Amino acid sequence: MVDTIRGIVETQQAQSDRTLENTIQILGIGFGGGAIISGVVVQHIDKINQPLTAISPNNPPHPFYASLLLSVLATLFFIGIGWLITKRQYYPREKK
Repeated sequence: MVDTIRGIVETQQAQSDRTLENTIQILGIGFGGGAIISGVVVQHIDKINQPLTAISPNNPPHPFYASLLLSVLATLFFIGIGWLITKRQYYPREKK
């Protein structure tokens, strides 16, 4: 009986470890891709002499906000890609 309980606990621990590993992979892909996109966007922004102001209909948005928004969107996009990659299951084809 004790061996059965140990087997169940080991199976649950392995499943928990696999879930944690997938989560780390997804976040790693997302944050890595977002950081790359953020670095590329920042390099293309020339020296800005505008003060950082609040967003309002009268003032055009500061390029910093565009950079921040693009990096957040890229991070979310790459998290989605990472989720698709880790959830993909490969089934062997049956021979007919």
